[in-house]
Amino acid sequence: MTESVSCIIPTHARTDFLREAVESVLAQIRLPSEIIVVTDVEDDATDALCAEIARSSPVAVTLVHNEGLSGASSSRNLGAAEASGQLLAFLDDDDKWKPDYLETAVRLLENSSADGVATWLEMFRDQATAPGLHVSPGLAAAAAASNNPGVTGSNFIVTAGAFARLGGFDELLPVKNDGDFFFRFLLEGFDYVVNPRAAVLQRKHSSGQLTGRTEFRAAGLEAYLAKHRRHLTLADRRFIRLSAARIRYHAAQSRGAKVRQLALGAFYSSPKTILDSVRGRSTKDFWIVAGFDPDGRA
Repeated sequence: MTESVSCIIPTHARTDFLREAVESVLAQIRLPSEIIVVTDVEDDATDALCAEIARSSPVAVTLVHNEGLSGASSSRNLGAAEASGQLLAFLDDDDKWKPDYLETAVRLLENSSADGVATWLEMFRDQATAPGLHVSPGLAAAAAASNNPGVTGSNFIVTAGAFARLGGFDELLPVKNDGDFFFRFLLEGFDYVVNPRAAVLQRKHSSGQLTGRTEFRAAGLEAYLAKHRRHLTLADRRFIRLSAARIRYHAAQSRGAKVRQLALGAFYSSPKTILDSVRGRSTKDFWIVAGFDPDGRA
């Protein structure tokens, strides 16, 4: 049976990136049945771009205005509510798909009994590329409790039924909503398959990524901890608090604030987290863009 696929793209006044994202969908070997772009801000340029693309697109391109809560989670949920496909394929407006992404991922899903498929990532910035997160198959929920194993808003396709049962993305979580969705997916007992080819391009840039080192992100991690506290081990809780302390250290404006966060980071660190940090330093140094940390999985 050939499943119909709806592509859902949340956006926020980034027409330069959005054009590339939509064009990557229209360049798929296997086209989706529809593309739904959801904007949470009034932006004439986004309206004009979607109208332009829709005029020559071989599949329906619909722009939906999100007048509820702002943010990617709310926009994804609204797009899913408007979608007609049996499969929901999400794509962030600053990322891109390689041409074989949908064909490979959907085939893997159709040939299994799973309710989701995750694809490996490749990071890019301008012309530079590097390996991204590579999710492993068969993970238990505990493996995704504190550390995102490699599922983002661009590389996971889920059945519409599973999405509805989970209640979609958590609109009250300001960050880590992708990791939260996958964690709940596993907690609910759903299974997934993996496409072990880096067919999703994850862009690194300085235009307002939520993975930046800001107080907003640190507070978001603490909100996630509060939500899932009963499912988290002591090690999970320490890891999330360490991640928040690291973010606040880089965001701090005074020496005293930096010293405080450094002390908290030392308190929550373990020999393994220190060793992992040292091992990843060269990759971090290359990919840091206005505070972006490529290891920001928490």
